[in-house]
Amino acid sequence: MNAQLKVGLLGAGYIFNAHASALAAIPGVCLHAVCDLSRDRAAGAAARFGIPHVLTALEEMAASECDVVHVLLPPALHIDAALMMVESGKSVFIEKPMGLDSSACAALCARAAQKGVALGVNHNFLFSHGYESLRTSAKGGELGRIDHIGVNWHYELPLVKFGPFDSWVLAAPANVVFEFGTHLGAFILDLVGRAQIASAVAGNSLVLPAGQTLYRQLTAVGHAGAATALLSIAISAGHADRYLRVRGSAGSAQLDFGRDIGWRDLTVTDKPILDSFSVAAAAGRALCRQARRDRTRRLIAALRRRPDANPFEESIFRSVAAFYAGGLQQVDPRHDGRFATDVVRLCEAIAAAASLGPPSRTLVAPALRSLHAQPSVLVVGGTGFIGRRLVRMLVDHGHGVRVLTRNPESAAIELDGLPVDLVAGSHGDPATAKRAIQGITSVFHLAKCEGRRWQDYLHGDVGPTRVLAEAAVGGGVKRFIYTGTIASYASGNARDLIDNHTPIDPAIARRDLYARSKAACEALLQQMHNEQGLPLVILRPGVVIGVGSPPWHPGVGRFANQTQVDYWGDGATALPLVLVDDVADALLRAMTVPGIVGETLLLTSPPLMTARDYIDALAAYTRTRIDARPRSAWRNWVADMVKELAKNATRHPNRRWPSLHDWRCRSLRARYDSRLTQQVLSWRPVADRETMVARGIADVVDWYLR
Repeated sequence: MNAQLKVGLLGAGYIFNAHASALAAIPGVCLHAVCDLSRDRAAGAAARFGIPHVLTALEEMAASECDVVHVLLPPALHIDAALMMVESGKSVFIEKPMGLDSSACAALCARAAQKGVALGVNHNFLFSHGYESLRTSAKGGELGRIDHIGVNWHYELPLVKFGPFDSWVLAAPANVVFEFGTHLGAFILDLVGRAQIASAVAGNSLVLPAGQTLYRQLTAVGHAGAATALLSIAISAGHADRYLRVRGSAGSAQLDFGRDIGWRDLTVTDKPILDSFSVAAAAGRALCRQARRDRTRRLIAALRRRPDANPFEESIFRSVAAFYAGGLQQVDPRHDGRFATDVVRLCEAIAAAASLGPPSRTLVAPALRSLHAQPSVLVVGGTGFIGRRLVRMLVDHGHGVRVLTRNPESAAIELDGLPVDLVAGSHGDPATAKRAIQGITSVFHLAKCEGRRWQDYLHGDVGPTRVLAEAAVGGGVKRFIYTGTIASYASGNARDLIDNHTPIDPAIARRDLYARSKAACEALLQQMHNEQGLPLVILRPGVVIGVGSPPWHPGVGRFANQTQVDYWGDGATALPLVLVDDVADALLRAMTVPGIVGETLLLTSPPLMTARDYIDALAAYTRTRIDARPRSAWRNWVADMVKELAKNATRHPNRRWPSLHDWRCRSLRARYDSRLTQQVLSWRPVADRETMVARGIADVVDWYLR
């Protein structure tokens, strides 16, 4: 391999980090350029990996010095982008699916061969440890003659519930097949060759906010030579089941390719009385060996920030490494464009058999809007859980609303075509903030940040809050309403009472990053209120529940899945719950109630349920048994400390020192009293348990599982 092989990455979205991490770990590869329509996104990606060149156009990438380009764009753009790179003499490595038209895929393969450049397609699960072991067994004859393959992708797709709803995968019914069916089809084609689809059926339909229909379950049946093939896709809520099952004349093999663990079932005795024991013992030994190996290996990889710390990223790392292993002179058959073309052809056959129509080549088109009133209210964070409720309520009350959003197309869909003015950009950009403030008299700041380091919050939350507030002061805004959080209180002592006069936790520096960031934003805004006259009102919502949030709420406990939860403590303390509609109502009232500038208002309903009560009601309504266990702050702190000791020992960039005080506060043992808020705002949150259960649990479950 050329020691100076220069690689460019086309697209800085979801899959970028996995490819960049893999490339950074491969000797002889130099990350040379990243290209994205959003210069900010490309620049951020380049900064994370030290990539010297930031580009914003395909033509720039084609003219660059890159030897290889990874095409990481939405599937509808794969072929055209890859063809442009091939024509410029560059090798390409394309994320699956290779494309949406097998004829176009075949033409790209032919053109790459003519130009003498390498062409590879990333079917990453074909390179996982577990699959390569199964593949060796199958192709080596250990399983005998294969006569059946069954492969499932049963894995919830959060986009269906929470968006963004302009995502390509949601744009047409067939897109789900090309997004997930490529994984399943690749297994079948690699093991037994081309498959013919006999029938397929799609079901469990759902109409999405933009009006398009999505089928959340699909099953296809076919054959490849002497072997039958069964493919199943389910993206609805439920237990994760991403399994490959292969049956042969001498044995069978199973692989949980999502977790990268598997075992083989071979006949080891002809005595029926001992057969069950022998098979179970053999499978148990194999799984125990894998468990011990994987636990140590993945922990070390995580601490050293290697790209093989989790099964998915490891499969991409192994796939990318295999593509470069041959020096681009010989492509692995699993990467070969002709193989990938056959995978696309199989997806076409499945979609046709299920009568899904062709895949979409465009994103979802948002509904057209016409403003009913000149915007006087700006909402930042208007597409969030609380924000969507607030925007609708503002519109219903006749207010002209402007929403500042990074993705106006997605926002238009999520706001269901409401007549609002959408401004593209970030509130951390002074020019954008100034433009968004024009003509505005009231600002709602509901945005929040997620990060792994304090610097992430300073850059993504505290800094942008300052920019927005400065624009509000300069623009003569009459009221600036900020949503803090009860997470910023010291709430671990059952003897304490928290109300509107309770200050932020004096030990906030020992709290988690989110609580610290919200407190820092509040302190900054209060300083600007005192020194610059910012007309500030702060509202601190409790544990907010309602349609739009998962019923397995993290404020109740730590849910491992839908049937296992650890309480934040003993679960016997009344929770400071509040319905999302009540929070939106309080925010609306805070915009116009006189005499509250400079005040901080607590938003909670009266204490109606403990965490145990919540879980009991959830279990009863879903008709499931939920294994709920108390877990003390000490146990959480010790487990957290062990992890952080290892990270600190290896100088991990995300290292920190956990606080027992922080874990105690998560139990929310303090008592909450919002009666002062109710008096000031004439606010009446839900105050009876029956209504809280109906609207905060039953309605949420019905919405989530619809």
